Amino acid sequence: MNKSLTFIPLNLADFKKYTQTFRTKLEQIEYLVENKLVVQNELEQNKNIGGNNNALMLEMVDYAENEIKKLGGKPEKWIEYPLVTNVHDFNARKESMKDEGRLLEWVKWLLNNVEPPVEENEGIKKDLGWSYNDRVLRQAKLDCIEQGKEYVELKWDASNLDDDFVHHLERQLKTNTDLLTPKPKRNFSRISPISIYIDEQISNGEDDWKKAWTEISEKIAEKKNTKTENLTLHNLGGKDVYLRRKMKQTSKKLDHAIEYQEDGVPTIKTVSRQDFGRMFREALKKSRSRSETPQ
Repeated sequence: MNKSLTFIPLNLADFKKYTQTFRTKLEQIEYLVENKLVVQNELEQNKNIGGNNNALMLEMVDYAENEIKKLGGKPEKWIEYPLVTNVHDFNARKESMKDEGRLLEWVKWLLNNVEPPVEENEGIKKDLGWSYNDRVLRQAKLDCIEQGKEYVELKWDASNLDDDFVHHLERQLKTNTDLLTPKPKRNFSRISPISIYIDEQISNGEDDWKKAWTEISEKIAEKKNTKTENLTLHNLGGKDVYLRRKMKQTSKKLDHAIEYQEDGVPTIKTVSRQDFGRMFREALKKSRSRSETPQ
């Protein structure tokens, strides 16, 4: 994830120093432009107030303008494609992007800039759902500032994308998914009970991950708890596994997840509905690829 532009310089020395910490010219320009606009806004609010503080801010504006020129100037537009955050807005723009011949590139761009943000607390990582990356959030903010638009609502929506929206984008690509930049791999072993269960479902002819998810959820409901931790014992993927359902915060809403623990192994792992669907689709794609390969 790209560096977040959260550091607001208090003086010219800090402004110069922090600008140089960004690796690329475009990132430096973004930082310079954002803070130039912030300082100019403060100057506008203080236009009837004299003193050294205003003079210092004017120096920062001059520095930013000169550096932006040296770096080649700011781009005509910050974001290359329309930024949408839900299925409705995507569908509203889809036909116009298709008419322009940019639909596939747009969908790829949207997906390549979506990632699962992770929060780490005392060594434990928690998946917070889907969000556009820092670069897109940064550029969206600059667009809003320059156009005099409100940014808070857009930032919230762009930082809290629903699973349905991400899955809708994936479906648009159909056979072109191999053209995408690979997403960060989830830390699930292919020999885990969940992955073996998925393989068994596919081998038995199941091709709908939602039905497979429902079946495993019903398995949990069938049996009474057999351990003090309230996990239910099942044979899954040829292994004795303790399962339980839980609710997991994935974006703006709670979503179902499954916790599992292999018998004799102390670690409890969590597989969200989103994770399960992605694992199933990946396994199904591999299964079909093997069946289509000439023997």
